Amino acid sequence: MTSAALEAARRRRLLRLAGPDGIVAGIAIDHRDSLQKVLSELGIGSASMDQMRHLKLALTRALVPSATAIMIDAELGSLVLETGAIPPGVGVIMPLEAQGYEAQGDRRLTTLLEDFSPLDAARSGADACKLLLPYRVDDEIASSHQDALVGATAADCHEQGLPLVLEPVVHRRSDESPVAHAAAYSSLVVDAVARLQPLGADLLKLPFPSLDGVRTEDAATIAACAALAAACGGTPWVLLGGGVDLETYLRQIRVAGEAGASGFLVGRGIWGAVLRADPDETGRLAGALARPAFERCRELARDVARPLPSAIDSAA
Repeated sequence: MTSAALEAARRRRLLRLAGPDGIVAGIAIDHRDSLQKVLSELGIGSASMDQMRHLKLALTRALVPSATAIMIDAELGSLVLETGAIPPGVGVIMPLEAQGYEAQGDRRLTTLLEDFSPLDAARSGADACKLLLPYRVDDEIASSHQDALVGATAADCHEQGLPLVLEPVVHRRSDESPVAHAAAYSSLVVDAVARLQPLGADLLKLPFPSLDGVRTEDAATIAACAALAAACGGTPWVLLGGGVDLETYLRQIRVAGEAGASGFLVGRGIWGAVLRADPDETGRLAGALARPAFERCRELARDVARPLPSAIDSAA
């Protein structure tokens, strides 16, 4: 395939992540280690691989009819992929990063899955790949390693005609108090995006640049969101969930959309509370509680977010 054909395929697949209105309303169910953590926090205890696969299938069936895109992994999401639970009009994003980075301590370096590449994603029917990236711009050794990984991964995705969704996450160091982390958080996020933006990602999945849910709509936070949008340059971006409560997330969607975000990709903040040991019960609760919450997010994003085709074209 020629470079022009690969670029056209990449644009076409990127646009599939949005709905007819151009807004991305994505549900993230690609959790692996963190899914087990959520289950433990809910008192469900350790779940088998098979149980987690059925839980993901139940969540997908309940939520994906309201989504424009789903983020799903190849391992625990295998039942979702094998049973055709994703409608043809919904874009599919598949993760490339291995788990275990939280156990590395302060210097967290992303490693790639050994048995799942962008080629495998393309063969699985993915429309995009995702790379989660712990990132501290104030750690030059770690950030240089992460930069090189992003550039190489973007090139590998582009060789398959696949866009790369990049998700930088600013973690708190062990020697950093919650107060100090919160005070530095906005600048750490904005500076990370400014450094990563030129490296080839096609869509940025970004945290809201404030850890204070109460002050989501104050002047300083609105200015931080504007700075975040400026750091994205010509790369489209969407808001990640971060596990905040629904009302906080709705406020964040509004501020991010008004700053230029093209929608959102949300996970456990929508479905975490409905998880049960029984997949059937999980599916029922997801349909009754999580799906209406997700639809509220999508309705608001339609009103405030910037359509993805417009964001892409402005970057061309």
